Amino acid sequence: MPEKEKNAISTVSRVFRFPVLGRLWKYVVAAGIYAALVVQFGRGLFTAEKTGPYNRTGELVIAGIIFGWLMSFRTQTAYARWWDGRGLWGQLVNETRNLVLKAAAYAPEATDRDQLGAALVRFAESLRDRLRLPRKTPGPHLPMLATGEVFAIIESWYKARKIDGFRFQALDRHAQELMNVCGKCEKIRATPLAASYRGLLRKGIAGYLLLLPWILNDGIGWTVPLVLFVSYAVVGLELIATSIEDPFGNDGDDLPIDEIVETIRNATNP
Repeated sequence: MPEKEKNAISTVSRVFRFPVLGRLWKYVVAAGIYAALVVQFGRGLFTAEKTGPYNRTGELVIAGIIFGWLMSFRTQTAYARWWDGRGLWGQLVNETRNLVLKAAAYAPEATDRDQLGAALVRFAESLRDRLRLPRKTPGPHLPMLATGEVFAIIESWYKARKIDGFRFQALDRHAQELMNVCGKCEKIRATPLAASYRGLLRKGIAGYLLLLPWILNDGIGWTVPLVLFVSYAVVGLELIATSIEDPFGNDGDDLPIDEIVETIRNATNP
């Protein structure tokens, strides 16, 4: 297949990439079946013969505004966590590159610069793995051990007079940022959105979708499509928010940490 066609197919696949679809369609289908049953067997909360088909428009608008505000807050909070995680891993790439470049410039005679690069790669790999492990997993803190190796190598250069005090401080500053990045990533993972808020929002979504077909059931044939659309929107946003609020996993919406680790590995072997 020509390269241009491969690039075009790859671009289209990225545009239509929807990782949560595998979970979302089940909720949408269930909501559609429920709405169809209400249309078929339910009487609705009003009829066109009594007060007109749209006498509940005000209630729907108010409910939509409330849910829109809640979902907006939920999505923004989850995305902020995802973006903070992306910024921290980007910072890790920059700190690694600066440390490797300065080590090559400041300590050209050092024979253990390869050990420094290997320690930096181990730090990135161990941090990735630690963030993906279940919380409170026993065992040593491997990112801390890797950072200790980095500090030990820089300290050995200073004691051997391969670098002076100013250059030692320049390297030490970048090494300190390793554990700063680690601590901030662990903070994101250890402090999810309050369970009470998530529970309140999810129960509200469930109640809203259960009542929606009864409110819309006016016999004009739009009840099921509207319920499908609304369930697709609100449930989809909740699933996406749930996925990205812990951005360090292996889901399709999570950060591409494996690719970032590979970037760090390449940076240590310029």
